[in-house]
Amino acid sequence: MSHIRVLICRVDDPATETALDDLETTTQATGNAILKRVLQAQWDTIDATLVEQHRQRFSPCHRPRRRC
Repeated sequence: MSHIRVLICRVDDPATETALDDLETTTQATGNAILKRVLQAQWDTIDATLVEQHRQRFSPCHRPRRRC
């Protein structure tokens, strides 16, 4: 079984400003980008599962009175 994992870590970059507004803007933009990727990965997983279930349901091997 697969699952989605997000790793969050701190990286110090001495070249960036540390003003509160800049940090808040960066945090919000980063959080939104991560959330977008996680949700897309989750939807891709759900979509693949549903497609496979659909294929299995309509596979010639699963129809009555037929042999594979």
